[in-house]
Amino acid sequence: MSDEIINKPKFNFSEFFNKNKKKLVLIVVAAILIVFALIIFNEFKKKQFIEISEKYNSAKILIEKGNPNEALKILEDLILKKNKFYSPSALNLIIDKELINDKKKVLSFFDEIISNNKLDTETKNLFIFKKIVFIGDDIKENELLSNLNPILKSDSLWKGTVSDYIKKYYLSKGEFLKAKEFENIIKE
Repeated sequence: MSDEIINKPKFNFSEFFNKNKKKLVLIVVAAILIVFALIIFNEFKKKQFIEISEKYNSAKILIEKGNPNEALKILEDLILKKNKFYSPSALNLIIDKELINDKKKVLSFFDEIISNNKLDTETKNLFIFKKIVFIGDDIKENELLSNLNPILKSDSLWKGTVSDYIKKYYLSKGEFLKAKEFENIIKE
């Protein structure tokens, strides 16, 4: 048994390095390239975010200076960029400042925001609810329920607000029985 331990070859680093020199160099070069690529990509993303924020701020300044048409072009572009912060903010600014009179166009922007994969679920739920509120009295019961049911069936932060809104919708339509039924369904 002691012969086995004695005859076992020892690990020689220089021999290993000489045999695998090309592979090791390739691995080191690849690792360095990956690190540089990640740094460059991160800097690109930062620069892109800064450009988007500057555009948003310039749109706000244009609105304050009385150039809503120029501001609207910038804000519409920001919505289409699908930035998780500035796209929803741009839509909010368009609505708050009433920059668009065409309800269908605003609704298409809501759809654009809601379809943004970069947004978290709660932000999407908020914009689904805001869309329904924006539609207002023109909404049909089927559309209301089909849009808001996913929120009601989830553990969303907006579940209580949405259920209150639906109950008030029924009350505003004079459908007191449906409002009571809906309230009972929500309690279950």
